[in-house]
Amino acid sequence: MKGIVALTAIVVTSVWAWIIGVRMRRRIRRALGHDARNEVELTSLNTWMKVEDEEERRSGGKLH
Repeated sequence: MKGIVALTAIVVTSVWAWIIGVRMRRRIRRALGHDARNEVELTSLNTWMKVEDEEERRSGGKLH
C-alpha cells in the first residue's frame, strides 16, 4: 500500500513539474519573443526580471 501511495505521489509530482515547465517556457516566449534555450534560462533571475519588465511595459505599467 505504501508503495502505491509513493508511486502515485511521484507520478503526480512529475506531471505537475512538467506542466509548470511548459507554462514557464510559454511565458518567456510571449514576453521575450524566443524560447527558453535551456534549463538554466528557466531558473535565471536575470531572465525573469526581463520577463517581468517586458510584461509591465506591455501592460502600460499596470502589473502590480
